[in-house]
Amino acid sequence: MDLVLVGERIRRERERAGLNQRELATRAQLSQPTLTRIENGARSNVTLVELDRLAVALDIPVRLLTSGDPVRQRVQIAARINEAVEVEREEALRRTLGVLELDARLDKLGTQATQQRKPEGCLPLPDEDLPREQQARELAHQVRAALNLGCAPIADVDELIEQLTGVDTAVLNLPKTADGFTATDPVRETTLIAVRVCDVPERQRFSFAHELGHLLWSDGAQVHELDGARTSGEKRADAFARHLLAPEEGIKAWLSSERSPAKGGISERTAALLARHFRVSFPVILIQLESMGMITAERKKELWGPTGAQLAQRYGWGPAYEQEQEAAQAVRAPRRILERAVEAYRQNLIGVRALAMLEGRKPEEAEEKLREAGIIPNPPRPKRANLSRLVARGRAKDE
Repeated sequence: MDLVLVGERIRRERERAGLNQRELATRAQLSQPTLTRIENGARSNVTLVELDRLAVALDIPVRLLTSGDPVRQRVQIAARINEAVEVEREEALRRTLGVLELDARLDKLGTQATQQRKPEGCLPLPDEDLPREQQARELAHQVRAALNLGCAPIADVDELIEQLTGVDTAVLNLPKTADGFTATDPVRETTLIAVRVCDVPERQRFSFAHELGHLLWSDGAQVHELDGARTSGEKRADAFARHLLAPEEGIKAWLSSERSPAKGGISERTAALLARHFRVSFPVILIQLESMGMITAERKKELWGPTGAQLAQRYGWGPAYEQEQEAAQAVRAPRRILERAVEAYRQNLIGVRALAMLEGRKPEEAEEKLREAGIIPNPPRPKRANLSRLVARGRAKDE
């Protein structure tokens, strides 16, 4: 057993549980210096008793400390990274993998296995030889047609993704440098699209749509930004998200109903109201208007600058935008996995810390919410010793 790897796993699981070394040492009935040496791989020997105490304190199986998690080793990750440094990328990775690892663990605990719904059929992909913008526009149109969305605004992009593809979605506490992740476990055929909590709700929506583009084009297991240079796949996913959220037909229909000025004369207010209608950022609507030939590059440059919060205050939806900002800063666990975890908690198969991790809450807060909902763990079943096995083992020792 590689004690350096064991120490790294203990540290990782401790950080995931939100514990410092002193707290974990107390729970595991170890001294803090002992735990420090174990985590640093400085101990020449770690007993199974110590590992068992640590596993119980962390509410995980011992095998995760001794052998690692196979999910972590096989999951394919693609990050929408904004110049992320390695340590922040690893943090984003850890938080995303934690959700998939819990889902796999629930399978082994004997809870009802609820695999992702497999959608019927698939969308034909546009010809790869077409210009990138045309590919993005055609695929976005197919998505809208498949879900009978017409050219109306999309209420919840994450629900659209789950309805269209069957994959899980989540909003997680990712580092500021990582806007989104697509993680796929090829063995369990499970995919999770996660985006970052932030105070810009339209950015979350765009990140979800962007990751959906990667998923549909089957390039979601690649890293799309290297050394600050955005790849063609990254730009194509951006264009797809823009056309999905703010379709050209919808923009034309809205502008027609508003009797807006002719080409080049669109005001800041008109563009802001248009962005609000489709729930996209102001820059996204300006790029779309320029792409459609409805404003010039010069006009786009003149309008560029104000944030969504500033425009909301200027044109009358400030309080509503503040409520949306608050919602965008909340962790949202994948509904399917959270439902499984709640049932496992009810059956006393997992502790409250696993649920707290999913919900982004403190354990005591998660426990209180569960209690208020009438969800209380079943009494633990007493374990009965297998006397025949113990007798056989004793005879083997005597021989």
